Amino acid sequence: MATATRKAKKQAAREALAIETATGPAANPLWEELAEEAERYAQLVRRLKRLPANDPRRTELEGELYAALSHLAVHAKLLLKKADAALK
Repeated sequence: MATATRKAKKQAAREALAIETATGPAANPLWEELAEEAERYAQLVRRLKRLPANDPRRTELEGELYAALSHLAVHAKLLLKKADAALK
């Protein structure tokens, strides 16, 4: 009985975090937002790596990088919260 309950909880968590396919139901917006922000973060890192250390544009890009990282944390927390709720 306990094993069945554990399996059901694991399945519920998988469903809560499922990344929908293009042929399935509408994609989970939390995953979409997380993916978009991760791409934004990666782009900023690549741009910063190309700039010299004394380039004045670095300050603005570093601020954008911090914001992107903060948004990643928010989206990840929301997804984890959804999974935790499904496990209860």
